[in-house]
Amino acid sequence: MLLACLALPSHAQVEPLRLDTALSIRERNFIGHLEAFHDKTGLLTREQVAAPPYQQQFETLANVFNGGYARGAWWVRFRIQASPEEVARPLEGGWWLRLNAPYADYIDVWWPDAEGGAGGGFVHRELGGMRAGSQRELPWSIPATRLPELRDTEPRWVWVRLAGDRSLSLAGGVSPLREQAVVQQELNYVDAAVTGMALLMAVVSLMMGIALPDRRFLAYAGYLFTLALLFASSEGLPAALWLQDDPRAAVRLHNFAVCLHTAAAFAFARVLLDMDRQFPRMNRVFQVMTLLCLAGCAIAIAGGYGRVARPLNMAWVLFAVCIVPMCAVALRRNLQAWPGLIGYAVYLMMGAMHFAKNLQWLPYTLVTQSSYAIGSIIHIMAFFFALGWRVRQRERRALSLSLRHRARLARRVNERTHDLRQEIAQHHRTHDQLALALREQRGLLAMVSHEFRTPLGTIGGSAQILSDERLGLAREEVKREAEKIGRTVFRMRDLVDTLLADEWLDASSNNLHLAPLELAVFLSEKIEEHNEGMAGGRISLQLDARELPVLADETLMHIAMDNLLTNAIKYAPPHSPVRVRAGIRRCRADGFPEGDAIPGVCIQVCDEGPGFMPQDLTHVFERFYRAAGVRRIPGIGLGLHMVHRIATVHGGSVVAANGASEGAVLTLTLPLLGSAEPAPARGAVALPMAVHGGRR
Repeated sequence: MLLACLALPSHAQVEPLRLDTALSIRERNFIGHLEAFHDKTGLLTREQVAAPPYQQQFETLANVFNGGYARGAWWVRFRIQASPEEVARPLEGGWWLRLNAPYADYIDVWWPDAEGGAGGGFVHRELGGMRAGSQRELPWSIPATRLPELRDTEPRWVWVRLAGDRSLSLAGGVSPLREQAVVQQELNYVDAAVTGMALLMAVVSLMMGIALPDRRFLAYAGYLFTLALLFASSEGLPAALWLQDDPRAAVRLHNFAVCLHTAAAFAFARVLLDMDRQFPRMNRVFQVMTLLCLAGCAIAIAGGYGRVARPLNMAWVLFAVCIVPMCAVALRRNLQAWPGLIGYAVYLMMGAMHFAKNLQWLPYTLVTQSSYAIGSIIHIMAFFFALGWRVRQRERRALSLSLRHRARLARRVNERTHDLRQEIAQHHRTHDQLALALREQRGLLAMVSHEFRTPLGTIGGSAQILSDERLGLAREEVKREAEKIGRTVFRMRDLVDTLLADEWLDASSNNLHLAPLELAVFLSEKIEEHNEGMAGGRISLQLDARELPVLADETLMHIAMDNLLTNAIKYAPPHSPVRVRAGIRRCRADGFPEGDAIPGVCIQVCDEGPGFMPQDLTHVFERFYRAAGVRRIPGIGLGLHMVHRIATVHGGSVVAANGASEGAVLTLTLPLLGSAEPAPARGAVALPMAVHGGRR
């Protein structure tokens, strides 16, 4: 609709620009005050276009002027009017005409001569990129010229002619000198910041590309260098700083920068998206476009930029339209491409807007004019982040590969170490088994020589007495000797039964018959059985919990408790008490109390015998081991060994220690059935745990 309105001529007279300091800078700009006429021949003079035939062809502009790439020349006119205050007291430093036309090669300005009045002659000023900056009134990048002091409030026409091979646009207004300097300073700050940021990031990318090495960083560094050159030349920094007396070189430098940056953009896109692998057909298209843009660089240097300017802008727009779908496809193939997609999406919106403005598809506004700078800043940061993200992913892949190799090597080392340790452990087990077998053999020989020789001697002596007719024994004496033989035979049979029980335990430990067993009842019955027998009521029982459930083989538990109780009665003084105490405590497998361990049933058997010697504590659970101080007491050293075997196969433990005053303390620990710990009986006291040790 805007283009349609611009195509229709309008003859409504525009409002004049008022030279009044009370107005803001926005109220003194060109928007709504311009009329434009296109001179296709480019040969008309100011007097001719001011004549009635051409004057009627001027069109009123609703916005600032945007002529795009046009042959010939554009004429723009507007009126200025001094306020009564300005006429009475002219502004110090005067009023300046600010003509923001960065790409115009030739700018000619005419305004009425103040000395000639409203109908007098005109003053002519020559500006533009192809005019030497040293000859301007203000050698700045924004063309500016001082207006005359108006002596009345009559509106006067100002004529501006724009021509050149680059995009023609005109914005600006009228400003005091100080305001003009502020505008120029702000523009210089922005240009220097954008150019400096692009150069800094280009240097960093170049160093990263060399250090890694990575061709993407190198391509990005080239892209940023050309972008910095384009920004600087677009805003006239070379013309204002170094090429003031050589405007032709400054203009051609800008044209060259546009072509070179376009070629760098196509080349960088090829490298960033890895087109030779992911998009082979588009890769060939981008290669051709890169070569064409490089050819355009030569044409621009030769002064023929006007022939390639419009196709070059079309290439920019088509580039922005094509690159975003390719980024979307790359994102579907690889999620790590999302920063590049963001960068090119911003580039599509901003870059396409800027170049569409150059092609007159969009009106000239502050947004369309600044869109390329804003989009460039955003997509520069997005691309740098994309490259950094890629390096980070490459580092992660390398680290992951290194960790996999390290884990594989560590696994192989661990496997070999494990095999070696198994061999060493097997060797140690074999050695220990041999040593144990030798000790057991020596113990068995010592036991047989002691335990069987004495009964056999007793039997032999009694048999000789009974067979000696010379003695003339009475019946009572014969009966006494026969009873001695019977006791000795019973002792030998008990020894044989014990040996057979140990062999039976070896066979049955691998075939347990586990069932829930209530130890509180079991202990009461077992102690009552021993009290009615040889214990003679010496054994007492204290229960610290109402229930003591375990999962155990009842036959093996009978053997274990029989050995513990018999051991306490055998080694304790006659008629001395034997105390049995049972409760639930948290214990480790070795019998030590521990708060984090599982709850277990602990059974302690305490006697008042001689206790353990320190050198015997670590051997009392070995098969056939007997301490030197108790060898006069009958026994073969298998009782406590069997208790230890039974506790182990049930997942428990047995430990031995000396009591606080005298006697021995044997503690049998079995895992509690279930996970809940029953409440202790009322009035129960904590069960003291014995210090770790062995048995006699």
